[in-house]
Amino acid sequence: MNFFRLPFTPNTRILTENTLNQYSEIRKPKRGYFPIKIRKISFSNELLVIGVILDKEPEEMVYIKVTASELLISCSIDTHENYLSRYAYFSLTQLMYYDTEYDFEDYYWPGFFDQETGGSKYLMIHKSKDNLHVSSKVRYKGLYKPGKQLPIVSANVFEPRKAVASIQEQSPRETHTILGFCLADNNNERFRTNHYPFLIPYTGILNKAKTEVRSFTAYVLNEMQLSEIDLTDEQQYLVEICFDMRKIALVASPAYKEDTHRLAEKRKQNQNNFNQLFELWQKALPLLSGRLYTHYCYTFGMRNVKGKPRRSDMISCSFNSETPEICFLWKDMGDYYKLELRLMLGGKIHQLQYYFNTAFFAMLSYSPRKYVLLNSVMDSELVSYFQQSQFQLLVLKKHYDGDFKDFVDRLRMGYGFIDK
Repeated sequence: MNFFRLPFTPNTRILTENTLNQYSEIRKPKRGYFPIKIRKISFSNELLVIGVILDKEPEEMVYIKVTASELLISCSIDTHENYLSRYAYFSLTQLMYYDTEYDFEDYYWPGFFDQETGGSKYLMIHKSKDNLHVSSKVRYKGLYKPGKQLPIVSANVFEPRKAVASIQEQSPRETHTILGFCLADNNNERFRTNHYPFLIPYTGILNKAKTEVRSFTAYVLNEMQLSEIDLTDEQQYLVEICFDMRKIALVASPAYKEDTHRLAEKRKQNQNNFNQLFELWQKALPLLSGRLYTHYCYTFGMRNVKGKPRRSDMISCSFNSETPEICFLWKDMGDYYKLELRLMLGGKIHQLQYYFNTAFFAMLSYSPRKYVLLNSVMDSELVSYFQQSQFQLLVLKKHYDGDFKDFVDRLRMGYGFIDK
């Protein structure tokens, strides 16, 4: 089979409309309705087969193979290494129907198929009427694909944070009004007013027995809101840290069709703010751990961090004062290796909760509302990366040498490994 080659955007499996048009002079008619219908028929031996009907013409087959850097495409008629047929061109434009690009990552599975049967024991292929979805089977969650971006592991060995003493906070004797602190969390990739996790003070009223917060009166956004509360020196310092956090917590999102230079500036500023926030969390921990009135809130964006907190959104939580250490389990599973991330805390190895990613923190699987502040930004990046695949990475032995081996070797230099 002869394939025409189209390059992806570097380090992705994304084909853009601009790239496609650079390699073909075919275009949709400017006037009139030109119907195009495609259906994904099968995916076997890394080959995606698509049926395409142009207007009232007979259906033709288009064949697509996704490599690390190029899309290989052929057709039942016309297409060869120097020419892209109308059927191939319009099948690609139809895939990009709602956008100016299409990500072929779902169909990039090099070396995961049995060449004799065409099937794969690692993958699930879901077929609907005109569509087809490919994913790893549940037991193979976290399969590594050659060329996939891995975290850059620093050569610096980070000294474990010194243990901090917990605050022994007592309930107020002469009032029911309290000052508490809330971990404001959000998915920093989803909303326009997205933000990194930061700490924000709030005021509230205790119940009659002074055992819990009965109602939340306000998020504290400035010093004036605390004029009637007698703060301890520790509370005052923690409030100042909170204000500093809020100033740099907002994530700069990319604007529509923003130029690459401006995007690079935003990424750099976001990373600087992230690093500064992590340092502020380190300063806050000794003043926060052990306090009676600490809560967690998923904000759905900075725009909601104002006024009176909704009681239903405020979840009681606590902050662990111990110093955690990341470690890894390494297992030989026959035709593949399994790398699992774990947390060493209190001399024991713990599994982590993988439903939410709270950037600077790890949450133990059996105690998800007890937040453990990680030891370094590198630890945070590793936890965030592994959290996406339930804290495990699998690599076929045929894919191990190269980038993945280098990644594991760097991890072994800075973190504890347990070989099984």
